[in-house]
Amino acid sequence: MIVKKRIFPLRIQINDAVLRRLPPIHSKRNEVLQDQMKAWAGHKGEEALDYYTSLIHEEQFHIFQGIRLSSGSNHFQIDSLLLSPAFALIIESKNMAGTLTFNSPFNQLDRSLNDKTDTFEDPLLQAKRHRLLLQKWLQTNHFPRIPIEYLVFSSNPSTALRNPHNDPEVYNRVCPPGKIIFKIEDFLSKYKREVLSVKEHKKLSKVLLRSDEPSPSHLHQFKITSEDFLTGVQCPSCSMYAMERYAGTWNCIHCGAVAKDAHKQAIEDYFLIISPTITNKQFRHFIHLDSPKLSTKLLSKMDLKPHGTTKGIYYTTI
Repeated sequence: MIVKKRIFPLRIQINDAVLRRLPPIHSKRNEVLQDQMKAWAGHKGEEALDYYTSLIHEEQFHIFQGIRLSSGSNHFQIDSLLLSPAFALIIESKNMAGTLTFNSPFNQLDRSLNDKTDTFEDPLLQAKRHRLLLQKWLQTNHFPRIPIEYLVFSSNPSTALRNPHNDPEVYNRVCPPGKIIFKIEDFLSKYKREVLSVKEHKKLSKVLLRSDEPSPSHLHQFKITSEDFLTGVQCPSCSMYAMERYAGTWNCIHCGAVAKDAHKQAIEDYFLIISPTITNKQFRHFIHLDSPKLSTKLLSKMDLKPHGTTKGIYYTTI
């Protein structure tokens, strides 16, 4: 049973908004583009993992498609967590092209692609760290100690995996796409004794779901100020910020396109990259609108929550 379905990453949404609003020659564009490419690769790898875990007998597991838990002052995020009454399984997804070489003595992963080699932390080390943190989380929340297994899922079927040190952990726990289901079946065969009762299994799932904390914005890492972003309403046809409001619609003075609700993308961008709250005045400034009355009308027709009264009113998405 899928207890928590994977949601579309906030990181990708923020990066999209940043790339829409940064001037073409801005010095940070390439940095954001690189981050966006990594974010999309990670998301596609996680979606591939979701496909394969959907092939197992779902009644045997409570499946969390991405969960982020607190470990005190920090957080840890598991790509997929499968919870049965007998054991838990952590699966970390990696979507990396090229040749991956596991340098086990140094807990490093070397990726060779296009005559270039980059070095990363061994994903097995990350999975084991998450196992330790999950064990502590279970203890802190007064749940029985259950076996926790871990796997690394290499989602790209064209990726070559190399294990030059013949590390048995790499052979046993790193899975190309076709192997993952059989490894899960191996664990089901290994763990027959149920540690959690039906009631405890359901309770643990509820507490995990309640404890899940969404990832915060990463926008600060780019060190971009709000003054760097383009304002105005973007034309859905030519992408220029050249739309003006009259006769009840948005009209592009650059290409002549007409759109009724083009301001909705602007308000979404504002919440993603400027602030989680917006006032009538801020809305008018951001979309280049003069009329407070029209601004109030547009804001009231969107799925926003008003707070406060009269001149102090502001809006949020929740």
